[in-house]
Amino acid sequence: MNKIIILTIIAILMTANAYALKGAEVKASILRYNPTPAEQGNTVDVWIQLSNAGTKADQVSIKFVPEYPFSLPQGQSEDIDAGSVAATENKVIKFTLFVDSNAPNGDSKIKFSYKYSSVNDWIQLEAPISLETQNAALIVNDYSVTPNQVVPGQTATLELKIKNTGKIAVKNVDAGIDLGDGKFSTIGSGAKKRINYVGAGEIETITFQLASDTSTQVKVYSIPVSLAYQDERNKKYSDTAKISLVVNAVPEISLTVDSTKFDSKKKPGTVTLKMVNKGVINLKYVTLRLGTSKDYEILSSTNETYIGNLDSDDFETANFVIKPSVDSPKLNVELDFKDPYNVNFQKKYVLPVKIITDSDLEKGSSYTPVIIIILLIAGGAVYWKYYYNRGRK
Repeated sequence: MNKIIILTIIAILMTANAYALKGAEVKASILRYNPTPAEQGNTVDVWIQLSNAGTKADQVSIKFVPEYPFSLPQGQSEDIDAGSVAATENKVIKFTLFVDSNAPNGDSKIKFSYKYSSVNDWIQLEAPISLETQNAALIVNDYSVTPNQVVPGQTATLELKIKNTGKIAVKNVDAGIDLGDGKFSTIGSGAKKRINYVGAGEIETITFQLASDTSTQVKVYSIPVSLAYQDERNKKYSDTAKISLVVNAVPEISLTVDSTKFDSKKKPGTVTLKMVNKGVINLKYVTLRLGTSKDYEILSSTNETYIGNLDSDDFETANFVIKPSVDSPKLNVELDFKDPYNVNFQKKYVLPVKIITDSDLEKGSSYTPVIIIILLIAGGAVYWKYYYNRGRK
């Protein structure tokens, strides 16, 4: 019995001696992290366990090693002083870290370094952290309309680029456009189309052929776009976006010499110019300006006439007094105006003027009075002869 007690004491002493000879032996490991998996664009809490298999360890410290996709939030210290860790003790340290929003799904390595008084160099800890986006996200990344301005009564092509900005794939994507006001309609398909699958970060394009009604007003139309889809876990999502369709047309305006009034080809007279809006859009701030020329002298108090608004299928006139220097002068005319979107336009014209005087009109009709007199005389003679002969009978 005494021998057993003696052997037990010896064993305890030998074990204690072995620990004393080995000294402190601290090991760090990732105990857990939350949430699991971690999500891009959010923080993750990481608990690190410090285990001591040797004698007491003093001045134990651990620090985070910044490396993509993990970083420290603002105000968070990168190293933590754990103090001392007793023999066979387990001590837990918590770090809060930020996960980069562009990190891919999957495992990413996280790194720490730790040391204690009986070691000279930092010891590295490296372990994987699982990353996975918890929610899917589809957006209308871009769109185009061809032509970029839709003309009333004509067709256009609408392309929508649908991008998966999440980190997980989506499926059964239904993309629709709301054309409820009746000014636009689809050609060759309905107002909704399906995309079977869009991988993470991928872009898919869908196309609609549109026709605008002839009564469509010139303005910017806001078109709602609806997106309904599922992620890989069959979770359903829905979202809406808006795009714009610009309705406009190229201005079509004509300018002609409507009439002239001259007493002589060399004397001052009045020229009337006529503007006609032949297009489908209304024009505004219309200004007519008569330029100088060696063919004529401008005698009007001003060479500029402000017309204002000129609606579609409407016309206006402007008068100018000029003194011709040649028999057939050519007018230099400028026309300034804006379209409904306040885009400036300027058109230049050279208009030939045919001067017709009253004497020109008299020359063209000089034989008319003579003919009328002859016809009257002839008629009177026939009448007289008829009644004369009747009286004799």
